Amino acid sequence: MKEKIRLYAQSIGFDIVGFTDADPLNVTNVLKDRERKGYLSGLEKGNTAERTNPSELLPGARSIISVGLYYGGRRQRKTGNGKITMAAKGRDYHVVITEMLNRLADFLKDNWGASSTVMTDNNQMVEREIARKAGVGFYGKNCSIINPDMGSFIFLGELITDLYIEPDSPLDLSCGYCDRCLKACPAAAITRPYEINAQSCLSYITVKKGFLPEEVKDRLQNRIYGCDTCQEACPYNKGRFKNNPALDMYMPFDPEDIGFILSMNNKQFKESFCKTSAGWRGKTVIQRNALIAAGNMHLKGQAGAVAALLTDCRPVIRAEAARALSKILGAKSLSQLTEAYRSEEDEQAKAEIARYIEVIEVNHHIL
Repeated sequence: MKEKIRLYAQSIGFDIVGFTDADPLNVTNVLKDRERKGYLSGLEKGNTAERTNPSELLPGARSIISVGLYYGGRRQRKTGNGKITMAAKGRDYHVVITEMLNRLADFLKDNWGASSTVMTDNNQMVEREIARKAGVGFYGKNCSIINPDMGSFIFLGELITDLYIEPDSPLDLSCGYCDRCLKACPAAAITRPYEINAQSCLSYITVKKGFLPEEVKDRLQNRIYGCDTCQEACPYNKGRFKNNPALDMYMPFDPEDIGFILSMNNKQFKESFCKTSAGWRGKTVIQRNALIAAGNMHLKGQAGAVAALLTDCRPVIRAEAARALSKILGAKSLSQLTEAYRSEEDEQAKAEIARYIEVIEVNHHIL
């Protein structure tokens, strides 16, 4: 039965399939420690009991099937000057994996009358611990699940079922002495091996709403959505560029083109980002990040697109347009920024614009 399930899961597109029990996950102390330190992102769902007990989602749960879908083959387009995580360069994996897991659930029901609950990413369970228990991979020091054959660019999904399936064993592997991910992290968010401060992680920062601190903006560099730096540094990910056809889709626009992002309308946003896993945070966050990137990279070719956003209806966009223009044009932007300041009615945006004007005056000795 177990091999029949595994073979079927692989036949519908899953790259890795593992099995574990549905006992409560032994990570309560870890979760409480991260909460005590203030390391949680705030995007987590459920309380500790709901995050660790599969029976909360399916009464009578006996087994969990843990699956992995490789996505590491999506490279950056040469035309783009922004950077988006590889996780958001194909079809929205939440949709893809949910569709595939529903097929697997039907397979279990048709063959053994089993009841199941499908999960992927946006649920309360600690799915990385499930994947570790099921032998899908081992914990990397950056907290990613690493499969020795596929690396860490793996989307995870789970199927909780009331069918008993003999568990697999966890992998007896580790990172050893390697600490490349810790050294590579641009925000020092990996505070020590196997511990991440999500509040500092740039991947989280790119989805955080509202105004961002200046020092954080500098660290974002040209990141538009997500951050792959710690995974790119991992030796297990070197030389692995296979595309997964399940995630393929036609994209009419280059979502890493900052010029496109700055000028895109709602229709273009829906036709690009909304088809990927990056669309859930909305157009404002993506455009804010693009403005930050344009300023950090001093993209003179985007000065016009940036200036046009000084009169946008969203305060955070107006403020970030002022910052970007000040970095791109320097003292030449002073008249436009002064006009933006005079017409600004939002207090926080006005304070931001005032700071950029002051920086220009100080740097260029303007009295």
